[in-house]
Amino acid sequence: MYMLFNPRSLNNKANDVMGLMDDKGIAIASICETWLDDDSNATTSIIKSHGYSILHEFRKGMRGGGVAVIFKTGLPVTQCKLTRIFQSFEFIAVWIRTETTKIILVTLYRTGALTSIFPNELDVLLSEISTKADDFIVAGDLNVHFETTSGVEKQCLDIFTSYGMKKLVCEPTHIGGGFLDQIFLFSLNGTINHSASVEPLNSLGSDHFPVFCALNIRLKGKYFKEIHVRNLAQINENEFSSDLQEILDSTATDRDFGPAVHDLSSAFSSLLDHHAPMKKKSISVVDKAPWFDKEYRELRKLRRQAERTKNISEDAFLFYKELCLQTTILAKKKKKAYLGNIIQHAEGNTRTLYSIVNKVLDKQKVHSLPETDNIEKLASDFNQFYIDKIDKIRENFKPDSNSQDSSHQFCDTSAQLFEFMPATAEEIQKIIGESGIKCSPADMLPQQLLEGNIGSLLPTIVDLVNLSLRSGSMDGVKLADITPLLKDKKLDGNNLNSYRPVSNLTFLGKLVERVVLKRLN
Repeated sequence: MYMLFNPRSLNNKANDVMGLMDDKGIAIASICETWLDDDSNATTSIIKSHGYSILHEFRKGMRGGGVAVIFKTGLPVTQCKLTRIFQSFEFIAVWIRTETTKIILVTLYRTGALTSIFPNELDVLLSEISTKADDFIVAGDLNVHFETTSGVEKQCLDIFTSYGMKKLVCEPTHIGGGFLDQIFLFSLNGTINHSASVEPLNSLGSDHFPVFCALNIRLKGKYFKEIHVRNLAQINENEFSSDLQEILDSTATDRDFGPAVHDLSSAFSSLLDHHAPMKKKSISVVDKAPWFDKEYRELRKLRRQAERTKNISEDAFLFYKELCLQTTILAKKKKKAYLGNIIQHAEGNTRTLYSIVNKVLDKQKVHSLPETDNIEKLASDFNQFYIDKIDKIRENFKPDSNSQDSSHQFCDTSAQLFEFMPATAEEIQKIIGESGIKCSPADMLPQQLLEGNIGSLLPTIVDLVNLSLRSGSMDGVKLADITPLLKDKKLDGNNLNSYRPVSNLTFLGKLVERVVLKRLN
């Protein structure tokens, strides 16, 4: 089920709007006049707590306006970047992947006097999206009286029909009358059936009515994902430490650095497999609020029942409206109690407090990736992309044999470096104390186990560091776990060039680098 609605600000109605979407089973909604003023804030946090995600455009430095697409988390909805900027309306375009095709949905909001600029820009918009997809939908509060059959209103309707688009809403959508909120649909093969209806009894405090539209499209949702994890909590610390010490006692470090690191990594991997074997785990990608408990779900169930009978009489509608208010109040009460309990038990823990604030204000880091059905191929594509990028950068640093720039000459070319002073256990301990222990997935041991057994591991770590310093080798530790991060939310998430690589280096590799830095300084 799809919904189009202008709530006249989500900021003070987010719980009510999300309650309506929950009750109606809305998968995707176009929202006009969001009044949001930031990419993420307390309002977007409320939306996500209901198991939905949001893509939106807002007015920078201006009040009001804004358009959004809200959809169930896990559905394949991504932003679609169009090349043109328009003056007469605000819009956001998204791709919706179904089991058989991809649909473009454009959510559009227009306000102010209706002039000839709007139909001209509308024509440009439709000409672009019609070349990108076989099926597309344009919906929003256009503030155009489509029931009028003359003037600029008729010109707007003629432009839609010239692209083969059907007008789906045929009843008033505003408290003052008029078909202002409209949905237009084009389906190349005519495979998208539709049934639109307007909800005239609006309890959400807006002068617009929500529009519901049933579309026979099967969305290719992904609500769970498989991960590989080790249950470190089940490890018997004494037994693990004893087995670890046996490995360390039998480890020889008087050989080449690379093989020593490889053999130790293999032994630690077998140790981990014995104490905490790797297991597959299916987890939900939908992050629903934990404060929505049984009491809240029961009240919401009662509200859904009342919603089905609210049109019978005025008393039934008032009862439904009262239940909506009670549900909203209870949701806020539950959220306050839940977060208050966490804060109380945090006992001043700064990390916990920051985590709560980031969750409430929706400032948590979210790692997005390009759409794919083959995550291994995507990883390979990213790997090759960054290799090619580094190769191009290195080409620009090729030495010029004709260059006579003396600024690139060292002041003293007679000094030579033959060896590094060996590291001591005290020095390594001090470096670890200053920089902490931070591990990557490529490390020999997880951070939790490394921290818990650092005393036993220290002599071996010192031996390996000194072996690296003597041999000048970093084989086996100059590894990185690469995470592609989207440079900006406004960029195309399906373009590899929109991502920058963030390297998570191994603990031992960083330790060797810090020792060398101290020697050079």
